[in-house]
Amino acid sequence: MGSRKLDLDTLIGFVGFASLVSTVLALFLIVPEFASVERHAAAMRIGCALALALAFSLVHFASLALATGRCGILVIGAFVGLVSLVLVLLAPSGPSQVLIVAGVAAAFGLGALCSLWFCFVCARPHKIIPLFASAAVGAGILVCMVESCLVDEASRIAIVFTWATSLACLLVLIKSRVESVFPESIENRESDKRSKILWTSALMLSISNFEFGYVLGSAAEGSERMLCLATAAVVALLMAVNFARKGMVNERSLFPLTPPLTMFAFLSSYLFGDVFRLLALCILSALFTVYTLFGTVAVAEHVRISHLSALRVYGKARALDYVGVAVGLASGYGIAWMASANMLFAIQASAAIAVAYGFIASYCHKARFPEASMEEGSAMPETKGLWKKRCRVVGEQCDLSERQFEVLVLVAQGRNAKYIEEALSISLSTAQTHIRNIYRKTGVHSRQELLNLIEDTKLYGEE
Repeated sequence: MGSRKLDLDTLIGFVGFASLVSTVLALFLIVPEFASVERHAAAMRIGCALALALAFSLVHFASLALATGRCGILVIGAFVGLVSLVLVLLAPSGPSQVLIVAGVAAAFGLGALCSLWFCFVCARPHKIIPLFASAAVGAGILVCMVESCLVDEASRIAIVFTWATSLACLLVLIKSRVESVFPESIENRESDKRSKILWTSALMLSISNFEFGYVLGSAAEGSERMLCLATAAVVALLMAVNFARKGMVNERSLFPLTPPLTMFAFLSSYLFGDVFRLLALCILSALFTVYTLFGTVAVAEHVRISHLSALRVYGKARALDYVGVAVGLASGYGIAWMASANMLFAIQASAAIAVAYGFIASYCHKARFPEASMEEGSAMPETKGLWKKRCRVVGEQCDLSERQFEVLVLVAQGRNAKYIEEALSISLSTAQTHIRNIYRKTGVHSRQELLNLIEDTKLYGEE
């Protein structure tokens, strides 16, 4: 019954999380199209992005009170956001300014709902988080594409229905097992002392969201946006297959490819013509999807390994993200406007973005993925702090028991079976059996291979 309960929770969570992804996309892609003037649509998109950033900032600063109060205020905020969305979509048409204000209020409510769903993701078994997130993102994109193809009234009702579905799934999970959704109460100071998020990590996630805003601002026609959505959906589903096959592709392995692709996409957006511009937008959509998935999984890992407050970490990571969306939207609209007036300025602006991205990506990657910290000639690596957390991740990924994790740390320090026998007060044969089982579960054949495995296991922006 326990496994069935977990499976049912995961299924309900999948439906709710996919509905959330669809709602977030619809808030930027579909809802602003109901505005009477394109200028008002652009204002709504930028306003919603800034409202989401502010919402996550408030979650970050109030995370202790929210966690202590069982996050009831976030549930209320999600309800208020749903009511605001109903006013935007289903109420009799009113002034565009009222529509913009209601859209911003809906964005605040959506920020509350996103925060609660991230807490749910953090509570999932670590092995299924990458597959869960990528499959739900792919399904959410497909749902948003269907909503885009519906007639006006049906599209409005479908958007409200997906938000209500996401909220209803969350409430069902809360009622059945509240501990599977809400985080533990962790004091902010304790959270800060245990771990810091490198600002470079947050900056890279913000850049990927900048790409989303840039695509949305540059893709003026509905057919272009649909093609970008289709590209993102395919990439998300391919990433789900990748995670199901033990994650052969990861963020670090993609780094040699992604900066050149991103720079090419920005440069090609106005340099070669409409065909290349559409190709560039599809490339940016694919890259945004990949890094959004890696970012979500990485932040969830960061919370789990460091035992942090999910709300506080999520607020830190996402506030800057949606500032990036707003800046990307403004840049996309501005460069598109410049292209219609003076193509040379548009080319120069996109080239400046490409160059800036190259420098930022190189610097952030170096900070996030430093070289091995072993000094030349040293017999063993440092097993404190970041290194020990990497050992913990390896232990979780390979299903090591707590005792096997203790042995893993000692083996990584260069200790032999005799030392492990004395240190853990176990027999020599038991120590040797633990070492053999660790090698078998991790798929390595020597201590050096084990060290390489631990070194290649990177956490999210740990100092």
